[in-house]
Amino acid sequence: MRGLIVGLVVGLLLFGTGGWFAGRATAPAAAPSPAPSAAPSTEPTAGVYEQNQIAINQPKLTGALEPVARNWLPYLSGCARSGERNGPSLSRGEKARVRCELDAMTIVFVEFDSATDRDKGHARTLGQNVDARQLAPGVAEATKRPAPSGQLNGNYVEFAYKVTEGGSDRVVSGIWWDDAQTPVAVYLLAYWKEGVGEKWEPMRDLWSRYA
Repeated sequence: MRGLIVGLVVGLLLFGTGGWFAGRATAPAAAPSPAPSAAPSTEPTAGVYEQNQIAINQPKLTGALEPVARNWLPYLSGCARSGERNGPSLSRGEKARVRCELDAMTIVFVEFDSATDRDKGHARTLGQNVDARQLAPGVAEATKRPAPSGQLNGNYVEFAYKVTEGGSDRVVSGIWWDDAQTPVAVYLLAYWKEGVGEKWEPMRDLWSRYA
């Protein structure tokens, strides 16, 4: 009886060990681990509309205006350059002026004859910054600051002034910024009530996105 029990135990051990090896031998090979996928690109891709706007607007914003206009190109429409038919007129001290539409706003790019002429334009907006305290409450103090893109470092001025149209006065609000290194300035304009709902945030938002 003792020999029978020992034989059964040894047989079970051998069967179990053999079965484990047989299972290892016949089991399917483990699938290889998938290769890590490439990290998605963080570069924004311009859509068909944006690419088309770049192609339309780029020829009008060349030379000294190109660096400050680059980030705005996909979103501008109706751009007209001084010297072209129906283009904007130049003011004294200006070499080139391009006027474009941007949603409910107008954006103007100006190349001046000299840094002195650019600074005269900046000085005018400083007076209008003071006027804006009554005309467009909430206006920020004028300051020197870099643009969000890092491509422009100069003067930032929020301003406002009145225009008379159809016998009634309307307030125009604006944001001016210029390049400390070149005689170039850019400014946004909008009707204070009809264009931006008597709020500075919409204009500041566009400036922070594209400037």
